Amino acid sequence: MVIIDLAKFMGGGRHMLRRAEIFIYSLPSTLTPNPYTLRRGQSTVEYLLMLAVVASIAMSMGILFHKRILGGIFTMVGMIIGAGQPK
Repeated sequence: MVIIDLAKFMGGGRHMLRRAEIFIYSLPSTLTPNPYTLRRGQSTVEYLLMLAVVASIAMSMGILFHKRILGGIFTMVGMIIGAGQPK
């Protein structure tokens, strides 16, 4: 912000600083573009990238721990089947 630095250099103090801030904030939006505006299709691309990351993490966890996952499933199936048998 060149105007604010110039106001401090000239010794204008708070009065000049406030005038500079008012000038900067009164500029039309075409001169100061909003950095938070979304481009067309940006949210779709971001959604697909997040979905790809989640899917790749889920696949890698499935590949790494498939024996433990199957063991847990078969343990629960055995507990359910074994619950109907008399002792």
